Amino acid sequence: MWWVSIILLVLAGIFNAIMDVLKTRYNSSIFIDWKHQNWLKPSLSWRNKWKNGDKSKGERFFGSSTFLVWITDFWHLAKMLMLLCISFAFIFYSPMIAWWIDWFIIYCAFTVPFEIFYSKILIKS
Repeated sequence: MWWVSIILLVLAGIFNAIMDVLKTRYNSSIFIDWKHQNWLKPSLSWRNKWKNGDKSKGERFFGSSTFLVWITDFWHLAKMLMLLCISFAFIFYSPMIAWWIDWFIIYCAFTVPFEIFYSKILIKS
């Protein structure tokens, strides 16, 4: 089921684009107009891990700064989904053609959607 791996890698590339847009191009992204800015905007969302947004007061809830961090902000959710997609892509992968052709297909499956989403779809026109 090599095609499942390809679909998962396409999704992983999109999630990686979301992460990079949030961190590097937030002010020109489509996310700037969405509701819940303190969950979306990295300069605000990091506070969601901590009681009253203060790191010195400890975690907001058990695991909020470690294994449940993906609940606290959009960047960490996108990262968790990207890693899940890559992990499952390994599980579903089966050789397609030759290793070097497979590598190229896998590379393109991740990077082409990343580039399209990073430079076009997630940016306000």
